[in-house]
Amino acid sequence: MKKFTDLITLQANHKQQVVFLMVVISMLYFYNFYVNDIWTPNESFYAESVREMFESGNFLDIKYNYEPRYNKPPLTYWLIAVSSYIFGLNEFGIRLPIVLLTIGSVWLTYLLGKRLYGEKGGIYSLMIMAVGVQLMAVKQYASPEIPLTFFFTLTLYWFIKGYQESRTKYYYLSYVALGLTVLTKGYPYIVVIAGIIGLFILIDSNFNIRTTLKKASQIKLHFGIPIVLIIGMSWVAYMYLTYGENFWEIFQRETFDRAFTRNEKSLRPFFYLEVISWTILPYSLAFFVVLAHYISSPKKIKSEIAFPFAWFIVMFMIFTAAKGKIPTYFIQAHPAMALMITAALVNIAPKKTVFPKALKVSFYLPAVLILAISFFTTYFLSLPLIWYLVPVFFTIIAFVITKNKSAKSIDNQISIPFYAIFGVYILVAAYLKPIEKYRPYSEIGEVINERENIDSSIPILIEKTLIHNIPFYAERHAIRDQSPSQINSNQGKTLALVRVESLGYLSGFESLWSGMIYDFPSESQFAKFVKACIDAENGDYSKFAEYHLVLKE
Repeated sequence: MKKFTDLITLQANHKQQVVFLMVVISMLYFYNFYVNDIWTPNESFYAESVREMFESGNFLDIKYNYEPRYNKPPLTYWLIAVSSYIFGLNEFGIRLPIVLLTIGSVWLTYLLGKRLYGEKGGIYSLMIMAVGVQLMAVKQYASPEIPLTFFFTLTLYWFIKGYQESRTKYYYLSYVALGLTVLTKGYPYIVVIAGIIGLFILIDSNFNIRTTLKKASQIKLHFGIPIVLIIGMSWVAYMYLTYGENFWEIFQRETFDRAFTRNEKSLRPFFYLEVISWTILPYSLAFFVVLAHYISSPKKIKSEIAFPFAWFIVMFMIFTAAKGKIPTYFIQAHPAMALMITAALVNIAPKKTVFPKALKVSFYLPAVLILAISFFTTYFLSLPLIWYLVPVFFTIIAFVITKNKSAKSIDNQISIPFYAIFGVYILVAAYLKPIEKYRPYSEIGEVINERENIDSSIPILIEKTLIHNIPFYAERHAIRDQSPSQINSNQGKTLALVRVESLGYLSGFESLWSGMIYDFPSESQFAKFVKACIDAENGDYSKFAEYHLVLKE
């Protein structure tokens, strides 16, 4: 029992502590991975594009629903393709590389914390990074946010390692990682990372331009830039030579224009402050306290947080100025925010000042609220009585942490919110499992593909908007926005997904399947979708429409 208590109160030796935390975090991630099979609309773009890659044998020309998809570079697709080749073209194979790269991003944050702030700093950084709400929300979904976070963080890890040790090989590794970053999300990230590195060197040089230029010359830009361009822009060059302006117009709009052009909608200076207020919960409040502390003591910025501060502030300024504003754009700043909180913890003065007290409150207050939410969640979601043991268990852990006299006060402060939020994640994942029955796309696909008389060359016609998951599960081209009359007059064998009220306009069709489908253009507004599912569980299907899968021979 004492060994377990030592582990949860951060009193075990460093190696045991790190192994324990990584195992606990990985178990939480894979538990959510296994239990939560909600398939988001954006994932459909990547899953279906990879399926079509295997179907065509062409892994360079990315297509979705058999039409060119120029929006994003290919590395995320390729990672999913490798995993799917090994484990099958299914939810597990498609999502596995994402959850593994999430674990890798947490590990890199640990390495950065250890390098900058010692062994305890590594552990603190790991814990803060691992349980942030936004990271937990996307940790397994087939989309580029997590691969981008991993390669982005890897780029900066190799850079700071090379900078501190004055070893050229680490700079080269950093350039390779930057090339992979560009191959994941596009060349604007060259500007972002260059800004971070440039500001850091400037701060580290006391804003002396001559010293800054001398240090900048040591990072081998004349070798690094070609490495980045060869790795990151080779696919872009291929696509431009193949498709010309048709490719470049869309790619430019989805990368540079989306990131850096501005319009009246982009003038929302407080957008990312609002995002920070929840994105790294349960440590968001602590971050604001730490940020205020360092802004009020600017001399400490250079001595304690020069690197993570440059990382955070450059991302904050660039994305605040950018036209596109989405919370997931800021996930790549999570390691920096974790490192800033860590810096404050390892450098905190023992004297009685307002800052240590405010920081303590910023840890304990969210923890208390989270534990209360755990109890409320079990009641609100009408989970079985046994689920009440989940918040009870984590409340006991919190009690053990606070009452452990051998633990340092800081260890208590960092640990309580970390463990408190586990209960919420376990409960929410358990509830999301039944929601999949309100997304019957895999069931529709099974019905279609079990019929030997429906060849894959026959498209599926869909009344009203395109349901993004259908091409993947139906394994065929989906044609959207079809009216009942268009479907009825279609020549030859016809497969269609229509609303129940349209059946009267069709003749010669048999119904293969019927069920309820969410009646909204997209499920990406996830909170609305969950609310609609909760209402449906209680008998209110007003947000759903009855659809029929029909076939005409």
